[in-house]
Order: sequence, then C-alpha cells, then structure tokens
Amino acid sequence: MAPRAIFIGMPGAGKSTVGRRVAKTLGLDFRDSDELIVTREGMSVEDIFSTRGESGFREAEADAIEWAINEFDGVLALGGGAVTHERTRAMLADQHVVLIEATDEELTRRVSRSRTVRPLLQHNPRQGIQRLRRQRSTIYHSVASYVVLSDARPVARIVNEVVDHLNSSYTRIPVGGDQPYDVVIGRELVNEVVRLASTKAASLVVFSEDVRRYAEPIITELTIADIPVATFVVPSGEDAKTARVIIDGWSAAGEAGIGRDGVVIAIGGGATTDMGGFLAATWLRGVSVIQVPTTLLAMVDAAVGGKTGINSTHGKNLVGSFHPPIGVFADVDTLATLDPAEIRAGMGEVAKCGFIADAEITRIISESDDPLSDAALFEHIARSVQVKADLVSADLRESGQREFLNYGHTLAHAIELSSNYGVRHGEAVSIGCVFAAALAEAAGVAPAGLADHHRAILARLDLPTSYSGVSREDVLAIMHSDKKVRDGKLRFVVLRELGAPEILVAPTSEQLDAAFEEVGL
Repeated sequence: MAPRAIFIGMPGAGKSTVGRRVAKTLGLDFRDSDELIVTREGMSVEDIFSTRGESGFREAEADAIEWAINEFDGVLALGGGAVTHERTRAMLADQHVVLIEATDEELTRRVSRSRTVRPLLQHNPRQGIQRLRRQRSTIYHSVASYVVLSDARPVARIVNEVVDHLNSSYTRIPVGGDQPYDVVIGRELVNEVVRLASTKAASLVVFSEDVRRYAEPIITELTIADIPVATFVVPSGEDAKTARVIIDGWSAAGEAGIGRDGVVIAIGGGATTDMGGFLAATWLRGVSVIQVPTTLLAMVDAAVGGKTGINSTHGKNLVGSFHPPIGVFADVDTLATLDPAEIRAGMGEVAKCGFIADAEITRIISESDDPLSDAALFEHIARSVQVKADLVSADLRESGQREFLNYGHTLAHAIELSSNYGVRHGEAVSIGCVFAAALAEAAGVAPAGLADHHRAILARLDLPTSYSGVSREDVLAIMHSDKKVRDGKLRFVVLRELGAPEILVAPTSEQLDAAFEEVGL
C-alpha cells in the first residue's frame, strides 16, 4: 500500500488545496501531513516547534509520513520543509511525488493573505520565502517525479493537469540479476530521470541534435536540482557508433570531471543508447548509465538489457561490453514525433518478442483494428520489455537463454552491414525472422507454415519479408563473423513452434539455400 500521489512544494504553493481536489476527482481520501502530526502528537504544529524545535518537529513529521506511506492509499500533502529530513527523502525515493511550483512573488502574496500559522515565515514572508527557496529548491527537484506550475492559473486547470498525469499509462518493470534496475514506461518522465541522477555526483548527457528537444528539459532540471551537468553531442544513427566518437566521449567525460560516482545519461535511439552505454562501461572501467530511449526500437530492444557497443568494419556491435544501466525511462510521448517508418521498424523487434515468447503480442497485431494505436503501442512496449527482462534477469551475458533474443538477427545484421545500414534494424529483423522460420522448416525442426505465419503478422505492420540487395555469398561471409558462431560453425536461433526457441547448429547448405529462397536471396 502506498499513496497514489504525494504533493510537495514551498509554503503557499497550494499542496493541500490541489491535493484535496485531486483526491476528490479520483475518489480517494486526502491527508495533510501537518494534520496527521497534530493527531498523532496531540499538540499543534506551533507548540511542537516551540517545545521541541524544528529538528524535533521533523522527526515527528517523518514518523507521520512513514505511517502514511505504509498504511494510506489516497493523496498526501507534505509540509514545505518535510523534504529537508534525510529519512523523509529516503522514503520518497520510490513514491509518486508531485512538486507544485510557483514564483516567489506569488508565494509571498498567498502566505501574506493566509491565516495559517507558519513558524518559519512569521516575521518577513518575502525574505523567508527567498531563504527557503535557496535552501530547498534543489531538494524538491531531486525527489519529484512530476512538476506542475501553479502561479496565478485557476486551481481547476492545475488539478486537471495533475489528474491527467496520474491517469496516464504508466508501468515499472524490474530487471533482475546482480545489478537490478527498473524500466519505467510512461509519459512526462523528465523528473524521474533527474530523481535517479540526483544520487550521483555529476552527469554527462549524451545525445544527437535531432533529439535536443528531449535532452534540454532534462539538462534544465539537472541544473535546477544542482547536479553538475555537461553535454556530449554525437552524430545521428549508426554514425555515433565508432571508435572516434568513443574517444571524443572519453575526452568529454574527462573535461566534465565524471568520476566513478558520476553518471552518463544517454538520450536517443538505439545507436545513441548503445554508444552511451559503452562510453559509461569503458570510462574509469565503468560508471553508471541511465538510458532514455526516444524511439520504439530503443525502448523495446537497445536500451534494455545492458548490452552496449560500437560497430567495426567486420560487423555490427562487435566491440562492446555488458554494462547494465541503473535505470531506463521510456517516455512514450517521444514516439509522436517519429516518422511512421521508424515506428514500423521498431515493430520488427516487437513482433520478434511475440514469436519467441509472448503470443499475446501477435494476437494484438493480428486482431486489433489498429495495431499501432497509442494504446496498442504502450501494450507492445510493456510486453516486449517484460519478455526481455525475463530473459536478461537470468542470463545477462548471453551464455544461455538470452541468446533467444537474437531470433532473426543473424541475417538481419548481415543485411544491415551489406547495405551500409541503409536498411533499418527492425526491417532487417523482420526479414531475418522469416528466414529463421523457413530455416527451421527446412531443417525439420518446425512444422510447415511457420514462415507463412510470420509473413502474415509482419504484413499487418507493413514490414518487409524479403530482400535482394546482396548476394548469398556476401551474406554467408558476414554471417561467419556473427558473435553466435562457435568453432567456425554457424548457429541460428530457430523455433520448434511459436514460443519455443532453440539453437540450430551448422545447418546444411541445402537448408540454408531453402531459407534464402524464402526471403528472395
């Protein structure tokens, strides 16, 4: 049990006013921490201040907040100074905390007109507000998961904004292992990113110019939260995944003073999260990384699982490291600005997850009126991340079942490299999945019809299922550089049936030829 929302902010910000209305709109109970303290202690706030001092009051306040977090599932408003107590901040770390902001002028106006006794603002409200702002602003922003501006706007508008946020789709998927972390999927996640980054001493934000619009709010909030922040702007797409860029990144980390208590925040598509993760893995033999994927492909694949890397002339992702992030934040609002072709490409990885593990994904694709609607996309992301989380939690370093996530990837990587990455990764995976299904049929592993099933699902997504831009000989040469090769033998992830992957070792040339024919090679 935990509160649906906890409101924080400066004195006079409107925490109780907004909190009560939000609770009423949601049909929930409301509690004010000051009222809880009075009830529990049997004396007024001002009497506690006068007899026990501020430190004694903060202890009583922390006790009341601890009770509410464990026993109350409504809406809770905290006193303005509650976050200054270390125990309270620790308790808020995994709660849904809403910060209500207002200008000092507006706060002074409200406090001066209020009948509420505020011991720390009794003599000169304006100076008191300014002093408290200096003391608390960075703390507020370091614990908030959402920030709303009140100022002179009608209360109803603020309430509606908060209610919309609380009602928006949101899920948190844990990834286990030796270094567990959460993948958060939702909307307006800037403050959640900053809240996690605030546990580190300094930050390096890595992004390309095409996602600056998403990087700048994070940089701004990091600055407000008093977290030292530097930036490293990288090329777009696969051009970021080179040794030259990594060397430049090491220089940026050094100039920014990123120590082992620092964090790299990688914002962008799969190429940026791959490269940013590898930068974090190699700087000082490993610093923390937060992944903020902004494409569907990155949300369901690249940013989750701890694989990091760059490309070489011999193949894709051949230079890299396993380096789990400390958190992943997938803000689905970023998908609204993507080219439809990028969404479709990302669905190649989603469909793959349906083929190897979650039949509900393929059902949604085949039966829904619009498999790419906002609701469907959220479901696709959550289900795909869960598939990956289940496999990665048990096998970070791909020594076992995690290898199943490479379904369709052996051919896909060969197509990408041969086309100089002109074919999108998800599109190549789509073709690769049909190839793998046809190979399983040719090898007698899977029953006839598996490749046709794949084609039907992928056709619903307007994804390609054939390719003729490279020769078989060139594809085979690239495949032999694949990281799944053992003792010079090709190894493919195939399906016995839907949801039942296994490894096929050293298929015959006849079996490979039959699979190549099925995809037009």
